[in-house]
Amino acid sequence: MSQPAVRQPDSPALSGWRASLRVLTDPIETFQRLGPRPAVLPPYAIQMVVALAAFLLSMQATMAVYDEQMAQVASQPGAAQLDAGMMTTMRWVTLGFAGVTSVAGPWLIGMLLSFVAVFFGQFQGGGVSLSAYLGMIGYARMPLVLSQLLGAVYMALTGQALNMSLAVFLPDGASPYLSGLLGMVNPFGLWYYALLGVGFAALFGRSPRRGWLLPAALFVLGTVANVLGSGMGAATVQMQ
Repeated sequence: MSQPAVRQPDSPALSGWRASLRVLTDPIETFQRLGPRPAVLPPYAIQMVVALAAFLLSMQATMAVYDEQMAQVASQPGAAQLDAGMMTTMRWVTLGFAGVTSVAGPWLIGMLLSFVAVFFGQFQGGGVSLSAYLGMIGYARMPLVLSQLLGAVYMALTGQALNMSLAVFLPDGASPYLSGLLGMVNPFGLWYYALLGVGFAALFGRSPRRGWLLPAALFVLGTVANVLGSGMGAATVQMQ
């Protein structure tokens, strides 16, 4: 027998901009006050601004890695030699594409996850719109926004990527599959999945513990993708 729906608190409406910050400290009440139709624009606008800032902060280090990779490719026997003008053009095209992708990324990811949420929402009774899922996911991803900003600042200062997962404790030469598995265990990622569960339950007016289905499914799917991606990446490097 299903449990009765959680009654929404009789509180004044909460603006999306305030909710984008408040969800980090009081997610249960924040999602309840956002109601069944959370505003979509505020969390994604914040994500776009942070993504652009992160791109600018890490741009120099990222392009240094790109230049190094291009130099390695050009040094391979039989590789086509490009003139300086073509190299500069390719560099700017790559930079522009990375910038556009970083800004559009939050919307693309949000839409993709929203379609997944629609499917799993059917097991909760359905009736929630795609835009409601899109808004909820935007607020749930606020911990990942913090992680992205911290990573960009770290890269700008050190020129290296910041690894905050358990994979950082693995020794050199460890299995890429194990690295991919432990790479999913990081505080900001787990924080995001927790908020996703709270938000998913709130859309149906239910208690937070009833929202485990969506984050659990996404965590499993993400883990499988990360493990396979790490293994394929390692295999590609060995073939070179």
